Formats: sequence, structure tokens, C-alpha cells
Amino acid sequence: MSKKIRIAVIGPGEVGSRVAVDLAEGGADVIGFDLTPVAEVTIPAAETIDAAVADADVVLSVNSSSAALRAAERVAPLLDSSAFYADLNTTTPALKKKLAELFAADSFVDGAVMASGAEADSGSHLALAGPAAQQLIDLLTPLNVSVELVSLTVGHAAARNLTRSLLAKCLAGVVIDYMWAAEALGLADWAYDDMLREFDAMDRSTAMSYLEQTVKNAKRREIEMLDIVEMLEEADYHSLFVPPTQLVYNKVYHSIKVPHSTQ
Repeated sequence: MSKKIRIAVIGPGEVGSRVAVDLAEGGADVIGFDLTPVAEVTIPAAETIDAAVADADVVLSVNSSSAALRAAERVAPLLDSSAFYADLNTTTPALKKKLAELFAADSFVDGAVMASGAEADSGSHLALAGPAAQQLIDLLTPLNVSVELVSLTVGHAAARNLTRSLLAKCLAGVVIDYMWAAEALGLADWAYDDMLREFDAMDRSTAMSYLEQTVKNAKRREIEMLDIVEMLEEADYHSLFVPPTQLVYNKVYHSIKVPHSTQ
């Protein structure tokens, strides 16, 4: 019987625990260690980071961005020369490159958790980048995770992850700003139900329509935004998202090319 792949997960919070469970279900020997334990861990936990990293084939760091450097600095002197260290934290490409300097080029992998647990259709989805990314992919592929090679350049997985976050976080911000505006207008209940109906009707064609129709009708939408501003001012609500949205429409109207728009 072949030896199980031993994987240490440093900082197995909610996301890290989901990834760890998927890996364990896929046949890996998984152990966790939390730098700042704040919640019950759903996988076996080591008492020390030394014990977690000992004999590990792979060490995954899934912490907060602020703890990424501290985790890497603690693991680097303990990591076996044949093992991989994958930083899966949501942080900047620049920090990923700084972390890579602590490890041998054939050990460090820049990674991102693109989906985990309930968010994924079948197991966690990891995006990996760096010179050692393909070797780690070969090691993880037989396990219960989907692994994608982004590139051989450290920082590219981090950039993809943060770009994805840009869309998600801005959408969340718009939803909140929309609800605050609706509340100021006395329309909160109706606006909430209408928003849910809008989201229910959305698919990939919605995104394409945003690109195509905004470019095609930029001036008309700019004018409509002025009416929205006037209405909100009368309600004494100062939107945080309307001004930058007006700027976007203005740039589109003045022929700033929108990628993947055919207009």
C-alpha cells in the first residue's frame, strides 16, 4: 500500500477546514495548526507548528492576509527540502513574491482558494502559480480537490483571486448602498423583493448585456444617473456608489474601450 500524502494546514479556519476535509476525504493524511486558535477545528490538530510540519509533504497556509508572513517565517526553517509550501491566503501579488523569497524556488507555490465546501459543486477548487505549481498539482490531483495551473509566475494566482474579489465585493457594496437608498425613499421592503427577483433572473447573458448595452447607451445612462442623484438628494441620501458609477459611464462615453465588448 502506498504511503498517504501528509498535508499540514496552517490556520484551518472556515475556508481552510473545508479544504482540509476535502483533502482528507480524498485520502490524504491531514493535520492542522492554528496560529491564533479562535474556533473549534474540524480536523486533527497538532499541539505545535513543529509537529504539524514534521514529515509533511505539503504545507498549506490558509490564514488572514495579516498572518501570511508570520506563518511563512515560522514554517520556512522547518520545511523538508522535498516538501511544498503553498500560500493560499487572499493577499497581494507583491506579498506572495516576498513570501517566495523565504523558500527554495521548487518549494513555494502561490495559491488561491477559488471555491470550497458548499461553494463548490464537487470539492474545493484551488488555483496555483509559480515554478513549482505543476509538481504540486500532480501531487494533489488524485485527492478530492480541483486544481488549476494559472501560470509559472508567483503572484498570478493572487492577482486572479483579488480580481475575482473586486467583482464580488463591489457587488456586495452596491447591494448595501441600494438598500440604504431604498430605505431613505421609504421603499426598503419593495426594493429588497425586487432585488431578489432581479438576481433570480440573472445568468451569463446578464453580464454580456451590462458590457454591450452600457457601451451602446452610455450617454443615456449618464443622464439617467443625474435623475437618480436628484431623487436621492431630495431624500437626503448621499450614495457612495453613484458618483464613481457616473465616472465610469463618462469614461465609456468618451470612448475608453471596454474589454470583451463588441460595441
